[in-house]
Amino acid sequence: MSPLRRFLALLCLLFVMPEAVRADDLAVLRTRLESEWLAETDFAAARESLASLGRDGSWPDLDYANREGTNWPHLSHMERVTLLARAYRAPGSPLARDPALRAAIGRAWEFWFARDFTNVNWWYNEIGVPRALAPGLLLLRAELTPRELEQGLRILSRAKIQAESQNLVWLAEINALRGLIAGDDDLVARAYGRIAAEIRVVAPGAEGVQADFSLLQHRRCLYNHGYGASFAVDATRLAGLLAGTRFALPPERVALLESYLLDGSQWMGLGPWQDWGARGREIARVGRGLGTYLAIAAENLLTLDPPPPLAAELRDLAARVREKPGAPALSGARHFWRADFTAFRRPGFYASVRGFSDRLANTDFNGPENLYAHHLADGATALMTRGGEYAAIFPLWNWQRIPGTTARQNPPLEPGRARRERGSRAFVGGVTNGNAAFAAFDFERDGLVAKKSWFLADAGLVALGAGITDATEAPVATTLNQALKRGPIYSDGETLVWHDGLAYLALGDTRLRHMAESRIESWRRIHKNLPATPVAGELFTVWTDHGAAPREATYAYLVTPAADETAARTRAAAPGIRILANTPSLQAVAEPSSGLLGAAFFSPGELDLGALGKLVVDDACVLLLRVLPGSRVELSVADPAQSLSHARIRVGSTRMEIPLPSGSDAGRSVTQTFRL
Repeated sequence: MSPLRRFLALLCLLFVMPEAVRADDLAVLRTRLESEWLAETDFAAARESLASLGRDGSWPDLDYANREGTNWPHLSHMERVTLLARAYRAPGSPLARDPALRAAIGRAWEFWFARDFTNVNWWYNEIGVPRALAPGLLLLRAELTPRELEQGLRILSRAKIQAESQNLVWLAEINALRGLIAGDDDLVARAYGRIAAEIRVVAPGAEGVQADFSLLQHRRCLYNHGYGASFAVDATRLAGLLAGTRFALPPERVALLESYLLDGSQWMGLGPWQDWGARGREIARVGRGLGTYLAIAAENLLTLDPPPPLAAELRDLAARVREKPGAPALSGARHFWRADFTAFRRPGFYASVRGFSDRLANTDFNGPENLYAHHLADGATALMTRGGEYAAIFPLWNWQRIPGTTARQNPPLEPGRARRERGSRAFVGGVTNGNAAFAAFDFERDGLVAKKSWFLADAGLVALGAGITDATEAPVATTLNQALKRGPIYSDGETLVWHDGLAYLALGDTRLRHMAESRIESWRRIHKNLPATPVAGELFTVWTDHGAAPREATYAYLVTPAADETAARTRAAAPGIRILANTPSLQAVAEPSSGLLGAAFFSPGELDLGALGKLVVDDACVLLLRVLPGSRVELSVADPAQSLSHARIRVGSTRMEIPLPSGSDAGRSVTQTFRL
C-alpha cells in the first residue's frame, strides 16, 4: 500500500472520529498516564530500592561524586524515586499508600532538592532528570507538599521547548507533564502542539524526519535506530494518549508516523535485529541492537483502529519483529537519498550499504563514547541471513575491518581523535526500482580514494571497487565481512569462502583471505564509562588485500545466501552475474536471468548493451535498466550528487531527457518505461 493511499485511508478514518466532548481533557490525560505508568510497576525492584534507601534519602551504591557526562549514576536516583511512587499508587501493590513508603519518597526527593545535582552534559539537566522526575510528581500530585511541588516544578522548568527531532519531543513532553502537574492548560496545549508540529518532513539541511523517512540528528547523522527509535515509540504513544482530546495529533501527523515506520525504519534491519549503520553512537552501548521498539510503535498505532489495509501492514511489521511463525517476509529495496543509505531485503537475506557525502556526518560521538567509529560510513555493508550476526560484537571488532569498507590497516586508530565529520565528495547515492538497487560512492578519506559501487538484486550483493589509490605507504584492504563466528568455515583457497549461510565469491582477479580468531576485550574499549568486565568471542573475517600504497587497485566480489558449502560451490560455478565494467569512470553489473543491469557513471560515458545497442549518458548518474517483454525497457535513474535537473540518456537510437526531482527529493529515483 503506497504512502499516499495509507495517508488518505487514515485521514478518512480520523475525520469520522467523534469530536471530544470531555469537560476536562487534563483529567483524562492524567488518568491515562497514570494507568500507563502503574501497569509497568516492578514491585520486587521497588521493595529492593526501599530497603536499600539510606536515612538521608540517598542510595549507598550510587556514586554521587561522579561528574562524568555519560552514564551519570544520579539519574538512577531519580528513576528509583519514581519507581517507589509507582509502588505507592499502583492498585494491588503490597506497598500501596504505605506511610513509611511515602516518607521514604519524600526523603529521597529532599536529598536531591537540597543538593540540586547538575551535570556537565546538558541532556541530563534538561531531559534525563526532569523526564525521570515528572511521573513521580504527577502520581503523587494530590498529596505533594508545597516544597515538593515548588522544587519539582523548578527542575522540570529547566526543559525548554526548543531543539529538534527527538530532543524536542522529550523537552516538549516534559513541559506537557509540568502543565498537567500544575494544572496549566495553556502550557499543556503549547507543549503537545509543538510535538505535533515536529512530526513532519523537515527541509533540506535540517535535522529530523527526512523526505525519504530516514531520520538525521546530531549534525545530520543517520539515526533511525538511535534517536529515531525513541521518536517512533514516543510519538506513536502520544498519538494514542491524546486521541479523542482537544490535544489530539492531526491526522496528517499520524499518517507520517505510519510512513516513518513502514517506509523507513522497518527496512533498516532483519526481524528484531537492527542495522548497526543506523544506530549512531548507540552502537557503543551495552544491550542495544534489538529493534523490538518497532513492534511497540506499530502496536501503538494499531490502538487508533486504522483501516484494514494499514492495520495489516502494521500487524505484519510487529509479527516480523517479534519473530512470530508465519510472519510474511519483507522483500524489495529502498534507497534513502537523504541519508546515503541503501537497504535490500529478500526472505532470509538482508544487505545494506552506508556511505557519506558532503551533505552528511559519517558518525556520532560524545566524549568517551563510540571511540573507534571512524569508518562506520565508509561504504559499510551489514549482511544478515537470520539476525544476530553482529550481536554485541562491537567491543571485539577490529574497527579497521568494518564490513564493506576500504581502509588503511595501520597505524591503529586513535580513540581520542574526533571522528564526526562530513564527506568531501558529493557523488554518493543510489538508485532503486523498488525491487533491486545500485549504490555508488565516490570515496575519499584522508588521501585514500576509490570508486565503490554495489549491485543488490536476486543474485545477492555484488561489490565493485576501482581506482583505489592511497597517498600514504600504509597497507590497504577491503573487508567483505567481520561477524561472529558460527559453525564451520569452508574455503577453496582464494576464490570462495563460506560461513554461516553466506558464500563470498571472488570475481575477476580478486583474491580472498579469511580467518577466525578468539578475542577478549571489554565494552570500556569503545566507551570509557562502561565496565571493564571481559567480553569474549570468536570472530570470522573475510577480506581482500590491496597491498601497501596501492595505485589504481580494484576488487570485485559477490556475497550471496548459501545454505551450506555444497550450495556455495554450486553458486561459485554459476554466479549468475556479469561484470560489464569496473573502472574509475564506470562500474556496471548485469544479472541475465532477470534482464537487469545496474551502472554507476561517475562521469559521462557509454556502455555496450549488445543487441540493444549502446547506453550513452551525458551526465554522471546511477541507473538500473531492465529489459521487459515486447521490446520495452524499464529505466530507473538517480543523481547521487543531487545537482542535475535532467538526466540525458540514450539507449540504442532512443534518446530521453528525464526530469529529476529537486529540493527534498533531489537524489530520489525516477522510473520510466519506454519502447525501443
